[in-house]
Amino acid sequence: MPADVAATCAELVASLPDEIDPGVERREVQDDADRFAVWGDPVVVLECGVPRPDREEPPAIVNGVAWTVRDIGPGFRWTTRDLAVNVAVDVPDAYDNGAELVNPLAAPLQQVVPLAPDAPPS
Repeated sequence: MPADVAATCAELVASLPDEIDPGVERREVQDDADRFAVWGDPVVVLECGVPRPDREEPPAIVNGVAWTVRDIGPGFRWTTRDLAVNVAVDVPDAYDNGAELVNPLAAPLQQVVPLAPDAPPS
């Protein structure tokens, strides 16, 4: 991973909230703690520095952040679009509304991760 991406990921992970929904609290990450954050049980997993989605469906916009949402079997993967560093959030099916869980991540994403040079104008 390039040093600038690693630095952005570390800053993002450090800025993430302790709770993303009532009772869905942040848990300690043992490995790669500068790229991953987890909350709740079953765990919601955020991974920073992922590849850009291979197919670009119309985005889901949550609190100003554009996401590609894909069914991954046991849940949904929300992957940011239009940011210089891509971030994925895996939300298990046990949670009713993934948008509610990614919503609190919008402010840290917008504050830490710059827009990609090819991002459409907002």
